[in-house]
Amino acid sequence: MPRIFVPRKAFVLLLLVTVLTLALAACDRLPGGDSNVPVITLPPTLTLSAATPSPVTRTPAAPTDAPATEAPEASPTGEPTPTPPPTPLVFAVIGDFGQAGEPEADVAAQVKSWQPEFIITTGDNNYPSGSARTIDENIGQYYHEFISPYTGTYGAGADTNRFFPTLGNHDWKAPNVEPHLAYFELPGNKRYYDFIWGPVHFFAIDSDSREPDGVGRSSVQAQWLRQKLAESTAPWKVVYFHHPPYSSAEHGDIDWMQWPFAEWGADVVLSGHDHVYERLNLGGLTYLIVGASGNPNLYAFKEPRRGSQVRYNDDYGALRAEATPTELTFTFITRTGEVIDTVTLAQPPAAESALSLPSVQAFPNPENYRWQQIVDGLEQPVGVAFPDDGSGRMFIIEQRGKIRIFQDGQLLPEPFLDLSERVLNGAELGLLGLAFHPDFAKNGEFFINFTAQDHYSYVARFRVSADDPNRADMASETTVLRVKQPYQNHNGGHLAFGPDGYLYIGFGDGGSAGDPEGNAQNISTFLGKMLRIDVDGGAPYAIPPDNPFASGGEGLPEIWAWGLRNPWKYSFDRLTGDLYIADVGQNQWEEIHFYPVDSPPGANFGWDFWEGLHPFEGTPPAGTEFVFPIWEYDHSQGCSVTGGFVYRGSFPEWQGIYLYGDYCTGYVWGLLRDAAGIWQNTQLYQTGMNIAAFGEDAQGELYLVNYRGEVYKLVSR
Repeated sequence: MPRIFVPRKAFVLLLLVTVLTLALAACDRLPGGDSNVPVITLPPTLTLSAATPSPVTRTPAAPTDAPATEAPEASPTGEPTPTPPPTPLVFAVIGDFGQAGEPEADVAAQVKSWQPEFIITTGDNNYPSGSARTIDENIGQYYHEFISPYTGTYGAGADTNRFFPTLGNHDWKAPNVEPHLAYFELPGNKRYYDFIWGPVHFFAIDSDSREPDGVGRSSVQAQWLRQKLAESTAPWKVVYFHHPPYSSAEHGDIDWMQWPFAEWGADVVLSGHDHVYERLNLGGLTYLIVGASGNPNLYAFKEPRRGSQVRYNDDYGALRAEATPTELTFTFITRTGEVIDTVTLAQPPAAESALSLPSVQAFPNPENYRWQQIVDGLEQPVGVAFPDDGSGRMFIIEQRGKIRIFQDGQLLPEPFLDLSERVLNGAELGLLGLAFHPDFAKNGEFFINFTAQDHYSYVARFRVSADDPNRADMASETTVLRVKQPYQNHNGGHLAFGPDGYLYIGFGDGGSAGDPEGNAQNISTFLGKMLRIDVDGGAPYAIPPDNPFASGGEGLPEIWAWGLRNPWKYSFDRLTGDLYIADVGQNQWEEIHFYPVDSPPGANFGWDFWEGLHPFEGTPPAGTEFVFPIWEYDHSQGCSVTGGFVYRGSFPEWQGIYLYGDYCTGYVWGLLRDAAGIWQNTQLYQTGMNIAAFGEDAQGELYLVNYRGEVYKLVSR
């Protein structure tokens, strides 16, 4: 019997104590502060050009659709004959196969017996060094019937190309992979490309570090994939490449390929490199390692990593796939025909997938919904966060230095983390931000932002305790950033991971009133900025290569955008990746910024030349371009904006509406863009609360945090 390994069981907001402090800290309102400033109706506009995603153009290969199904004929009884189910698309997946010999010959024979329409590979197609001398012997000898045009010596080729490989590290041993590029006729630049066949959209990626367009999650190649996935309307989206993001075998996890595939829209990820078969599931996404299709050196497994579901390394084999518009099934079969593992992915009904619902063009009737209290007894809560680990826990940030857990309807008595003795509390100081690592379920890492007794803001990394998931490991603390705070307000403090996997850190301009130190427009300080760092790329972090000053220049490399007064709360639309920033105003105007996901880094949001759409002080240098807010409101409606989220939960009537509020008045508004691209705003609720924050759980449902000590959830009546 083969050995199948089974995994082990397992507010400016100043969160103030008194109304007097709020008036001083959250508002910073100077009497008549801009009474002599002229007001204009429309500021100069900034036209944003989307960053070029890639030099590659998609070229569909081979047939893209099955013949149309004819209408059902009537049966002799007059009843319509049911339409037969669609014929499945059958294709094969092989990996680490290209070494001529008995194992490869046996696997090739097994694959051909399935009569697949085409074959894709997970790399290492031509051992040992990708040479032109060996490529036909290693590939054409066994698979020439699928290759077009075929110029080798082993027989006739295919009329239409039906062989779609990806590059492996052994293929890259040949200079510039020239033998591979010359041997195959493939779409795009031949290194990474996409094609559609039947109900499946395939994305072939080059995961080797020698790829000219990079392999990091913010590389040209990755952004090409992200855009193509977003554009695809195919029922299934399959991403495949060589180096496995996660593996229990010899090479282990390849961190540079841990892109946010699920968030970008992939349905399954295939890889090779480790000469085994392994099925994993992480964050709800299936990963399959197919690396035992011909190389005679099969690998051993190490300790099973979290998320591993099936592991096999006893014999050679390949993956047989069947696809219909509603199901995608993968079966690993050995060269002798033994079935080792089968997994079927099914498309959920449209009603079950909130993210498949279109954004609405009108606001719902707010009377049909309400904010239901779910937690009370808190002390100055300023935020909530939800890890995507299946636990359903809500983590609540208390300004005075604690993080509390709400689980299974109960507020746990012991805090998850307690920094009360270290936090400098009062005014807008304190524990202000919490973000869970995108791979928190695996690595247990989270990040916080707090102001300490030395008047510095700290961004720190922690891990969860190894023996208690509801307690932080205090000994694991690592300082990521340390920033001097000159005053006691405008600390910012929010943290959020973006769709690119990077950590975004918002800092206010340093405080007082009117940005007296000119920090917001000074690119040599972190104050008044949005920073973006790669917490997985270095110790304590690396700089994303497309940050505006990543390659040098006058600015700090961590800076992603500037010209902010106090970005108290900001969020990414979990469906589109677009960024919404609520920037707390000075004398008269509160503002909401919208920055689309495909916009280039380096935005200047205007403060303190501008407050909202209105001049504030100074004259900008000639040629300075600003990103102006999509919405603003004056201080007759509030005094301190609290940013929220785009609703992506279970209520169809709310889809695509951005909800935000005001700390001082308790108003909750909705903001949406209509079919003509015009932003519409309406007041939805008068809560009477001091709205310190909003929250979004793993299902896209929204929460509201009252600084007086409660958390509420948006529910239907």
